[in-house]
Amino acid sequence: MEGQGGPAPKKRAAFSHAAVPGVASTVPGGTVDRLIRLPDRVLLCILLKVGTKQAVKMGGVSRQWRRVWTRLPVLEFDGVDSSVPARALAAYQAHGEDDIHSLTVSPNQVDGNQTTAWLSLAAPLLSGRLRSNNRRTLTRETLQMFLAAEAGHVGIREAFELPCFKKATEILMDLGFLALKLPLVGVFDALRVMWLEHFWQRREFSITGTMFPSLQELTIRMVRGLTVLTLDSKSLMYIRLSFLLELRQLHILAPGLDTLEVTLCFYDEPEPFATIAAERLKVLRWEVPCVPELRKIPHLLVLGAPPVTTFWSEDIYAEFLDRFPAANHLELQIRPGNCIVMT
Repeated sequence: MEGQGGPAPKKRAAFSHAAVPGVASTVPGGTVDRLIRLPDRVLLCILLKVGTKQAVKMGGVSRQWRRVWTRLPVLEFDGVDSSVPARALAAYQAHGEDDIHSLTVSPNQVDGNQTTAWLSLAAPLLSGRLRSNNRRTLTRETLQMFLAAEAGHVGIREAFELPCFKKATEILMDLGFLALKLPLVGVFDALRVMWLEHFWQRREFSITGTMFPSLQELTIRMVRGLTVLTLDSKSLMYIRLSFLLELRQLHILAPGLDTLEVTLCFYDEPEPFATIAAERLKVLRWEVPCVPELRKIPHLLVLGAPPVTTFWSEDIYAEFLDRFPAANHLELQIRPGNCIVMT
């Protein structure tokens, strides 16, 4: 009876999905697509909570979801085959309306060609942070092989070229033993932070203000094959270099530099050479077997010197300390685990 049962047939028709112009009433499998009535902002909130992998899979649940997931501002691919990010980013490029604010890729294997593929697709889309973490592929054995390998082995590795990210603000990459080279042309206009580790390099590597005009923080660590490193930038304020075992020459020209940390470098070179021009430098931690050539550093506040008796004779150590008469604090390691701070 009408009034005691469900709505009348005419009222029922008002709720039919067929009444929505241009939209099918069912999804693959023949089930009713009830999600199609949800507004996009609600769908985006749901997809953000379930994660990128699930959001992409849920594209098969509803035609609406297939369109909306390409508007997600944050994409995370964790523990996937390295071909997956490329396929997803290609779809994002074809249907996405907004930039990606954060992209994280942690593959379960490292492949140079597939890494190049997804990076090339990500470059024009990303306006925030890029994090590529291949740490899960590193075992103790492979790391030991990486550190013990001959420098000449980098010559047989085909280097992949990092594409130019014009809008990215941070690039944090654990490269999983891939060989890296920077692009020949292009400007990373917005990049402020760059962290590169676990990669091979063919001899020389340069970071310049021409290519990275806004770069403020730079970390380079665990690199094999790198012999000459040049850092020439007016914007750099913080530099950290470590485990550059084959480094022979280091040239730093950074007038705005505030902090410089260099550790565990120059170990395979009997006559290393370093020049530093950074007149605003306040903190220098220099724990390597190399006495640098310095321009005047009048504002130095903290000097971290190499551990006593490990690298130099007393005369060379005294020569090193004499180059920093203006330092307010001196950090001296007498033996591992102990540190004396002198004012």
